[in-house]
Amino acid sequence: MIRVVQHVRPAVVNISVRAQVPTPFGLFPQEGQGSGVIVRSDGLILTNNHVVQGAQEITVTLLSGRTLKGRVLGADRFADLAVVKVDNPQPLPVAEMGVSSTLQVGQLAIAIGNPFGLGSTVTVGVVSALNRSIQASPDFIVENLIQTDAAINPGNSGGALLDSTGRLIGINTAIIRDAQGIGFAIPIDHARLVMEQLVAQGRVVRPALGVEIRGEIDLNTARAYKLPVDYGVVVVPQQGSPAERAGMRAQDIIVAIDGQKISTIGDLRRELFRRKPGDVVRVDVVRDGRRVTLTITLTELRSGIPNWVVA
Repeated sequence: MIRVVQHVRPAVVNISVRAQVPTPFGLFPQEGQGSGVIVRSDGLILTNNHVVQGAQEITVTLLSGRTLKGRVLGADRFADLAVVKVDNPQPLPVAEMGVSSTLQVGQLAIAIGNPFGLGSTVTVGVVSALNRSIQASPDFIVENLIQTDAAINPGNSGGALLDSTGRLIGINTAIIRDAQGIGFAIPIDHARLVMEQLVAQGRVVRPALGVEIRGEIDLNTARAYKLPVDYGVVVVPQQGSPAERAGMRAQDIIVAIDGQKISTIGDLRRELFRRKPGDVVRVDVVRDGRRVTLTITLTELRSGIPNWVVA
């Protein structure tokens, strides 16, 4: 483990931000700190949106203590991810990306970040749970998170969560205040997809069916309502949406997209995110005890709507 940490630590940086915050007495300078992970040797850094949101000045400090000016290439509030770019004449050390889809509860997890501005700090724990959701603010929920008991503190946001081989499996993002051993990270599979869009176009385009999400079906729900399936997502089509035009009805249960099983809301979002607006998908729904297949052309998810409500 020592060799793993020694190899990856140089790729985890401190991010200091400065902003001018309006107050009744005029603009007031405000400073904050977080972490970031170098994922490309030309200076591409993955971090949290909340670390750099509103920043007018960004300073990136390397493990060596050298500082570089950073700029935001793109950020996405709903994923809580941002991409920062620094310029350096020499290639920078990078963290090798791993795969989060194969994670198992109980496997080793290593967190590296800069808690409380103390500098590079390493903590160790396990993957405590998968597919967690947290209420990040009153108007949106961050879904499909990795839960870990590796200590994550203020300043760790945007730092690295690694597996035992030193590969990047998540971007540390949040803790539950007044709790011990409960931290969360954004899975690297999702972070990679978001990052690619931010680098290419500065924003994230989310495909959508045009439905409102009403809940998930599990074994208990299926028994209570005598449903023919014990998995899937209950939806209601939005008026005038592609889903409504394709024949979707209120209380349909989505159970598959293009043959891929949909058990949870997270499954639904992941399958949609792999596609783009304009793509045509086959959506299997369960309705009145029968399985019905609908052909739907995806649209772009409308902004301004709480992200957990629609898909």
